[in-house]
Amino acid sequence: MEALKDVELDEEEKGKLEEKIEQELQSRLEEEISGLKLKNDELITEKRIVQEEREAARIEAKAVAEAKAKAKNDYRQLFESQQQETNTLRSTIDQMHSDITLSKIAAEAAKISSLLTKDASRAKLLQQQLSQRLTIVDDELRVSDEKGQLTVSSIEDLTNSIKKDYPFLIDGSQANGGGAVRAQGWAEARSKQMLRADFEALRPIEKSEFMRSGGKLTDSNE
Repeated sequence: MEALKDVELDEEEKGKLEEKIEQELQSRLEEEISGLKLKNDELITEKRIVQEEREAARIEAKAVAEAKAKAKNDYRQLFESQQQETNTLRSTIDQMHSDITLSKIAAEAAKISSLLTKDASRAKLLQQQLSQRLTIVDDELRVSDEKGQLTVSSIEDLTNSIKKDYPFLIDGSQANGGGAVRAQGWAEARSKQMLRADFEALRPIEKSEFMRSGGKLTDSNE
């Protein structure tokens, strides 16, 4: 603008020139401002895209982590459920095996006791004693001792042992001396009385059978 002062132009031309220069400057200024706005919009757009991508990545990572945790938890729950079902099934099978074992032992003991006496009460006591001496190993009936240890004894050996230990429970059993008196008195216990002193000398199982069979205690023979 100052340079135009040294140029000899009439006022009209000078005014037009100044206006033209101002328009050019304004145009360049607007162009630069427009360029800056466009650049700023691009930067804002890029920033928004980056932020959106980061947010999307965060959401995806969170979803993946939750999916993994859920899958892990589902697997753990499934495993625990299957393990519980397996334990229940194993327990049921063990109980079935135990029931079958007890059933076989009870059946064999009942069979033997029925051959030793026809009296139901004595047969029940014999069955209890026999059952305590029987066990099953490898699906085979075996004889054990009083402590539960396996023996080489046969069923016949056990039967003979029971006959010897509990003659008063066996039909037609004979004994000698005082034992014979007790055995005879035992067989007739339903209609007999027993001295309290003799009763106290009996073994627990003999006492039980005497009372079961209807025997009465007395303090004298009168």
